[in-house]
Amino acid sequence: MVIPGLKLATTAFISALILVICYDGIRLASEQRFNDALATGDADRVTDQSGVHRQFAKAYALQRQRDFRATVAAYAAIDATAGSQMQMNIKFNLANLYFRQASQLREAGTDDLAMPLLELAKQNYKEVLRTDNDRWDAKYNLELALFLAPELALVDDLEERNPEHSPRALTKSPSREPLP
Repeated sequence: MVIPGLKLATTAFISALILVICYDGIRLASEQRFNDALATGDADRVTDQSGVHRQFAKAYALQRQRDFRATVAAYAAIDATAGSQMQMNIKFNLANLYFRQASQLREAGTDDLAMPLLELAKQNYKEVLRTDNDRWDAKYNLELALFLAPELALVDDLEERNPEHSPRALTKSPSREPLP
């Protein structure tokens, strides 16, 4: 014997389940199209989406196309809350962008244009590491940037802590003469 209310509840449950599965399928297809556009670097298809993550993806697609000015503008347009993971990802990607551009400029022999970009890269890497000290990729990239453009304050600080290694130590140290 079938209870009439149970049959209606079962039918409603199955209908709701089918509806949820269809919705998830449509969303999954949309996300797959978005991921395909991002993987190919098609910034125009990425911009059809909305939200902070979509803006980040658009900026990343522009970065993959090596459009420096448009990428910087796209990252600057993202409204991420201060200290959020999204803001740290933006700073890290900007630092990488500045570092790559500075490396290209150095290879072209224009160190005067590369140095400000290296300073911006170092500043962004440091800000990322202040928030999350366990980001090894940021630590490694900061070390590379410091190798290309060492901090002058650090060099002076090492001389103050270890005066015997300073080039000034030999000229200013009193000389000892042997006793007669």
